[in-house]
Amino acid sequence: MNSNDLKSTNEPTGKDNVFPILDSRLIVTTILDQKYNAKVVKCGDYVQIYMYEKCKKKSSKKDTTELELRKLKLSKLFENEEDIKTEPKLVDDIEQRNIIRSKLECQRIAKSNIDEWKTFITLTFKENIKDVSKANKRFRYFIDKVQRIKKDFKYIAIPEFQKRGATHYHLLTNIDINDTNLIYEQEDNKKYKHIKYWLDGFTKVDTLNGDIKKIIGYISKYMTKDIDNRLFNRHRYFYSRNLNMPSVSYINFDSPKDLEFFKKNIQDKELIYQNEYISPFDNNTVSFLEYLKH
Repeated sequence: MNSNDLKSTNEPTGKDNVFPILDSRLIVTTILDQKYNAKVVKCGDYVQIYMYEKCKKKSSKKDTTELELRKLKLSKLFENEEDIKTEPKLVDDIEQRNIIRSKLECQRIAKSNIDEWKTFITLTFKENIKDVSKANKRFRYFIDKVQRIKKDFKYIAIPEFQKRGATHYHLLTNIDINDTNLIYEQEDNKKYKHIKYWLDGFTKVDTLNGDIKKIIGYISKYMTKDIDNRLFNRHRYFYSRNLNMPSVSYINFDSPKDLEFFKKNIQDKELIYQNEYISPFDNNTVSFLEYLKH
């Protein structure tokens, strides 16, 4: 496995040297043009359910939403990245939506692999590398090296920017803190542990100790900071191909088969969270419920 296996939540732009990721690997079990009034997202032992006030239709024809039209406009507007400054409010609006969507998708992948995560790793550059493409190229080199040593290497990585502007990365991984093939201590400073093969600056490795909330929190907080236009229409997170992926199903409660499927998915699980919100697309109420296996 190598860096060519990287996937992305955003469409490729040709700007990054790290390869794109999107939930093209989310398995959608639905029939086109069917009506549904609930969506079920399975994330390992977690099940997330969206209950819709009005019945929806899963159509084979892709509707062009207002947001998509605005994205089309922006794709033309931002052929030159300096033009981002011309419509900052439009950029901020779409960036906020992208951040929310990416955060949710990333959380789902993390939950689908909750038993795999052992360490949280930070990679920083010694140089003040602000160019995302250049930083991602160095990140890809690091991933290649680690994968050669640990064939089953699993990770989710989130790029972020330091106050000085430099790119750095936060990773959830399945590398054990005591794996001496990859983890080491510095003789003059044993306060922190580090990972090998990052040749561009400082590394820090923390053990996660199986704290589920802490694990999910790690991959959330780095996506909710101030917007940086360098990530506009770029990859907000990366992950290895060998992870378990969430699956999505659409449910029509008028169908006995769908109803049976729905009941089967929640029968051995406990409701751990619920909320209601108004959909920005149709102004209808959506009920969100999350269940966790006992």
